[in-house]
Amino acid sequence: MEEKEKKKHHMSMRTFLLITILSLVLLVMAGVSLGVIYFAGQTASNSLLDQTQDQAERLADQIALHHFRIQSSQNTLDADLSETAFLAGGRILVIDQNYRIQKDTFSFQQDSYIISENIMSVMNGDKEMQSWIRNSYAEVILPIKDEDGTILGVIVSTATAKPIEQRYDTIVRNTLILDGIVLAGVILAALLISKLSVRGLRDMNRRISYISEGNLEVKLPEKGFRETCYLAKNYNGVIAKLADIDTTRQEFVSDVSHELKTPITSMKVLAESLLQNEGATTEDYREFMTDIVDEIDRETKIINDLLALVKTDRQNVVMNFAETNINDLIDVIMRRVAPLAQARNIELTYESYKQVTADVDEVKLSLVISNLVENAVKYNVDNGWVRITLNSDHKFFYIKVADSGVGIPEDAKDKVFERFYRVGKDRSRDTGGTGLGLAIARAAINAHGGTIRLYSESGKGTTFTVRIPIRQEEIKAADELIDDGTTAEVADPADEKE
Repeated sequence: MEEKEKKKHHMSMRTFLLITILSLVLLVMAGVSLGVIYFAGQTASNSLLDQTQDQAERLADQIALHHFRIQSSQNTLDADLSETAFLAGGRILVIDQNYRIQKDTFSFQQDSYIISENIMSVMNGDKEMQSWIRNSYAEVILPIKDEDGTILGVIVSTATAKPIEQRYDTIVRNTLILDGIVLAGVILAALLISKLSVRGLRDMNRRISYISEGNLEVKLPEKGFRETCYLAKNYNGVIAKLADIDTTRQEFVSDVSHELKTPITSMKVLAESLLQNEGATTEDYREFMTDIVDEIDRETKIINDLLALVKTDRQNVVMNFAETNINDLIDVIMRRVAPLAQARNIELTYESYKQVTADVDEVKLSLVISNLVENAVKYNVDNGWVRITLNSDHKFFYIKVADSGVGIPEDAKDKVFERFYRVGKDRSRDTGGTGLGLAIARAAINAHGGTIRLYSESGKGTTFTVRIPIRQEEIKAADELIDDGTTAEVADPADEKE
């Protein structure tokens, strides 16, 4: 199977363009050439028939005028007939009403009788004339009429078609020569076009091959055709994102190391202080051990948050969706956070516009709501307020957590969801924060197929709005919208109600 894969070859874009252009041009040239040859032949044939007809009409008028006295010394009819037939390279027959041949320029059937269907149809007036080209000859049969239109006989005039055939052969030969010249020019143009068309892609491919070796600082030039510019721009965006991810990964490892090392360092310092203090009392031991326990609790919280973050990673998460009453879930969280708010005289209010039941993972959603509400209380001002609202439409339910707290600076809004990022590190540590709460919340919301939006102004409070599908089949529809490159802004009903 692997050998077959290795032997598989793909057609290059340049070859495809070359074959396509040549195929289209050959089809057009073949159609045009055949059309030119056909119409040239038809035009020449019609011209010969018209010329033969004109000569026959002229002779027929003269024959009628002289009442078939062809060999009379008083006219030159006989000479005119012979000369016309000779110049046309053909033969002329003059036939009277009795189907007797009055004149045969070849003299083969002179004074004999002739009867044919075509001659009879013209003689009887059934057809105005007969004309055709066959066996390398053009033939015309016309009636000979007197002044009152009575048919006196017919004239059969033939002319050689060899000049037409020679002209036709010349046209075919010249057309083929022209086709050859055009085809050679088209091949050169197609080679040039195909080369220019893929030149940018080949350059991009070489650069991508170089980038694939880990040189993420290399960028693709955004030049050339519109499509290659878009491709280069999007690829550069992906590379920039990969570079950011690589930087974030390195920072994450560094932050994890630092965060885990800090409590251990503190515990080591406390333990060494006890060992070095030979006269330490029981109270000293109790105080130092209390501090060590606090550092252990802090270490445990960091580890638990890291585990929670890994478990809510959308690629690895196992979701236990079940139909859950969101109103009751928020009520439970409100009662749990209420003592923390009362300790700082913060007004904690909850307003539900609708009874909402949705398919969610209750444990992970509780983690999200608890984190948002606790942050709103922790990073608030004394005597402030926190408002939680719940609303829904036919597809989504919305949870809004707004506070009157210290707010988030403009330059930090895009970073608050990053792991270990803290707007104020000293203040976060004072409140027991690890910088993982919002990262965990966003990961859990993403695992539900939802979104979280942040509105904040430094010193004027913060508002988080969470949107989650009521039924989990909505996640698939949302993913399809993303795959199609389209997005739809869904208004928050809570915004309209307030």
